[in-house]
Amino acid sequence: MYETYGKEADFYWVYIREAHPLGSSRPSPLKIEQPKTFSEREEIAQSCQAGLNLSVPLLVDDIKDTVSRAFDAMPDRMYIISKDGRIAYKGGIGPREFDVSEMQEELKKLIGEK
Repeated sequence: MYETYGKEADFYWVYIREAHPLGSSRPSPLKIEQPKTFSEREEIAQSCQAGLNLSVPLLVDDIKDTVSRAFDAMPDRMYIISKDGRIAYKGGIGPREFDVSEMQEELKKLIGEK
């Protein structure tokens, strides 16, 4: 979607707290500890972006999880924010409830594509 609509809409992915850090009941196979500082979170986020070869611009949630809490983003979620700052689309809890085609249809409506 970013490659298709990146000139018509701003795209970001926001790195939030680790869903399955070391020590949790279901730790990630990546063996990532829950960061304790913003710098640690930022470093993990940048490593993740590079490892996944993501070209979508990266934002990093603060260590108090302000964005994650405000957007009910745990473990992950997709949103469209309209130009006036309102939530135009809130996807299901990811990854099992993601519906990319539904989100794409909502984005098309917002940018006026038929």
